[in-house]
Amino acid sequence: MSTATLTVPFTGYESLAQLRDDLKVRIHLGEMDARDQWQKLEPKWWELQRRVTAVEKASAGAVQEITAAADLLIEELLKGYAQIRKAL
Repeated sequence: MSTATLTVPFTGYESLAQLRDDLKVRIHLGEMDARDQWQKLEPKWWELQRRVTAVEKASAGAVQEITAAADLLIEELLKGYAQIRKAL
């Protein structure tokens, strides 16, 4: 699934996707500690992707619940990516 084609109501999703893509390239060339942190965050990224897809298909009532959970994941991922950026 391409992150560019998603239309989601989450604050910060697009910038999170851009940061992730940038870090993915830098980590490929980076240090082992950054790779270890990346490995820990990747399952959470894919969980976010799953939830974003669910939001796009969900009814209006379910959107609020899923949005809150996804916003928490975005916040956690932003903090983890910030730590990796500092390490690089």
